[in-house]
Order: sequence, then C-alpha cells, then structure tokens
Amino acid sequence: MTPLPHAAVGLVAWKLLSRRDDLRALTAFLVVSCLPDLDFVLYNILGRPRLFSHQLYSHNILIALASAFLFFPLLRSSRERWGLVLVGLSHLVMDVFVVDDVPPVGFRAFWPFSRLLVSFGFFPYVRRGNLEQVLTLRNLTAFGLEMLVFVIPAILICRRELAFLWKSRILKKNVQAS
Repeated sequence: MTPLPHAAVGLVAWKLLSRRDDLRALTAFLVVSCLPDLDFVLYNILGRPRLFSHQLYSHNILIALASAFLFFPLLRSSRERWGLVLVGLSHLVMDVFVVDDVPPVGFRAFWPFSRLLVSFGFFPYVRRGNLEQVLTLRNLTAFGLEMLVFVIPAILICRRELAFLWKSRILKKNVQAS
C-alpha cells in the first residue's frame, strides 16, 4: 500500500481521539501511521542496503510500538496514546492484506521473535520501480482503489476538522501580515 491509505487511517484516528485544533497530535497520528514505510525511502536514498529492504525489519510489532511510544510526549491523554498504538499496529494489519509478489512473500510481523512471514494478500498493490513499471493501468487501478476505499472516505469523515485547520491557518497568516 502507498502511504496515503495509512495516513488516511491516522487522520480518522486523530479525529476520533483528539481535539481538532491539536496539530501536534495530528502530526503524531500521521507520522506513526506511515513510519514503517520509511524503510522504502531509506533503501533508495542510502544506495539500497539490505538492512532497509522494504518490509524486512520495519514492518513488525516492535517497530510499530516503538514508533508510537516515541510520539507519546506530543499527546495529552492516555486515550490519544492508546489510539496512537493502534494506529501504529494498523499499518501492519493493512499491509498484511496487500498482495505481495516480491520474494520473500509477506513480512515478519513478529520479528525478532519469529521469522514467520505473514500475508493474506488480496488487495492490489502499487508496483514501484522505473517509470515504465509505475505508469501502468494495473497501478492506476490499485491506486484508484486505495483512494476510493481509504483516502476519500477519510477526507469526507474529517472534512470539518480539515476546514477548521485550513481556516485557522489562513487567519493566523492574515493576522501576522497586518
């Protein structure tokens, strides 16, 4: 899955568990929801070291919990903190349902305690690679499904909160400019 569906889950969790004007909490929910995919970025930036192969070490329960705990200081309530833990774990749950055809198929959700690979793939994935691999009908379909199933519903669910943030940011800029 691309980071957008993961961020959509983080956005909805923020709406349900936090105050709508709390940008620190919003940042924590969005970052933690996408953090396991940092391996993909590091893999490409650092010259493709095996350590950062996608889903090799970053997609497991320990990393999900550690990333949530790392952002606890930004949150005000235990409700938000428990929600952030669930958001971190949601990344794994979402990815386990995505089709994986790159060996080894699946990811080690329980690493370092187990090397068991988990994958129940049925949701199509967006293939990464060169431009020819990316710009395909198959990718457009997979990305469209991500948008329809996760991103658009999240935007609709959170439209008031997003509008509030947008208006308050514009108002701050106008007040500062005066």
